[in-house]
Amino acid sequence: MKKISSFFPAAILLFMPFISPATDGFCSVSLRQAAQADGQTASAPRHHLLLAQQVSDEYSDAIIWYRQRAAQGQADAQYYLGLMYARGKGLPRDYKKAAMWYRKAAEQGYPDAQFDLGRLYAVGDGVEQDLVEAYILISLAAGQGHKKALKIKDFMAMQMSPEQMEEAQKLLMRLMQKSQ
Repeated sequence: MKKISSFFPAAILLFMPFISPATDGFCSVSLRQAAQADGQTASAPRHHLLLAQQVSDEYSDAIIWYRQRAAQGQADAQYYLGLMYARGKGLPRDYKKAAMWYRKAAEQGYPDAQFDLGRLYAVGDGVEQDLVEAYILISLAAGQGHKKALKIKDFMAMQMSPEQMEEAQKLLMRLMQKSQ
C-alpha cells in the first residue's frame, strides 16, 4: 500500500494519544480493591472494572488478569492487554504485540480495538503501513458510534488516493455483506 507522503497527516495520528473513551486516564485502585468495593471477587469483576489498569504498582495483577481473560477470548481483555503494550504500562512498549491483541478484539467487533488498530495501520507502528486497512478499521469503529473514529474517518479519506478509497469501499461492502 502507498505510504503517507507528507509529514503532516502522519504527525496528527502519531501525536494522538493511545487512549480510548473507556480508558481516558488510569484508575488508581488495584483490581482486588475495585472488586472488593463492588462486592465481587477479584477473579470475576464486572466489565467496568477492566478500567482498573494502572493498579498503583500492581501492574502484575492486571497483566495476569488480562492475559487469562484474553486467552479465553474476551475481547475487552484482549483490547486492554494491547493497550498496555501500546502505552508501555506494566509491559514493555511493543506495537507488534499491541497490534496482535487489538486484532483479536477487533475481529470480535470491539470498536476501541478497531480504532486503535486502524491508527497503527495509518502510521505503520507494529504493522506495515496500509491506509486502506486503516480506513476500513476506523470506518468499522465509526459505524458503531466510536467518537474518535467518527472524527478521523473523513480525514483518513482525504489522505487516500482514489484507487485506495475505491478498494476500501469495496472491502467494506464485502465485510458488511458477510456480517448480515
